[in-house]
Amino acid sequence: MIVAKKTANKKTKKTANSKEKQKVTRIMTVLLIICLAIVVIGFICVTVSQALFSENDRLTLRNVKLNGMSEKRTKAILKDLDIKLNKENLFNIDIAEIRKKIERISYVKSASVYRVLPDTLQIKIVQRVPLAYLFKYGSQWVIDEDAVILDRRYCMAVKHSLPFIKNFKFKTIKRGEKIPQLKQAIKLIKLTTYEFQKFKISFVSLKDKKTIDFVMIKKRRAYKVLMPRKDIEKMLKVLHYALNQKQGKHKSTIDLTFNNQVIFK
Repeated sequence: MIVAKKTANKKTKKTANSKEKQKVTRIMTVLLIICLAIVVIGFICVTVSQALFSENDRLTLRNVKLNGMSEKRTKAILKDLDIKLNKENLFNIDIAEIRKKIERISYVKSASVYRVLPDTLQIKIVQRVPLAYLFKYGSQWVIDEDAVILDRRYCMAVKHSLPFIKNFKFKTIKRGEKIPQLKQAIKLIKLTTYEFQKFKISFVSLKDKKTIDFVMIKKRRAYKVLMPRKDIEKMLKVLHYALNQKQGKHKSTIDLTFNNQVIFK
């Protein structure tokens, strides 16, 4: 009886092992079929994509449209990008890399590049706008609202007189570099350009670390203004109010550095 039981147990184990192996084999077979299906589908997709896009002669690049630059600048940029017309497929061109190359140009603020089917590459550029000269009026070097140094010979033309910023220290002047220490002076110039337009600034001096000194013209009268570097917008509002309320003889110096008090000298 004991021998019979042992024999029965062995047969049961063999049957269970056989079923387990069959189960594993079926799972492996299904996984293999799925992998092969994925490979085949991927190959078909790549082939179809190449046939429809990257190897389609109808999508050969034949035109490049660049907006936001002068004709002379446009030709120079296209030459630097080394885009080959009538040779490259529109979908083989790395538009992200082209955008990066354009935005490395010092006088370019931003760029967008996209494809226009069937054969055109569209490029739109936003240029940096000069806000002030550096060191002196008419200088070769100008700066924009982001404190980026621009070479006036290469950036957009200055169609109106700009103020200049002086008495600041900077080791080397190189186009495309930023000068963070000029942010407060730039904020002052921006505010008087767009919000306080009756204040026309001639120049800004940063000789004193705690104050901003500037000369401005209002109603054909020149004023030298001393202002704290903090709360520039608030100080301009105080200055605006004080000048509107002022009576008596003209005094050319205005000091705003004494606890928000306005002192005419």
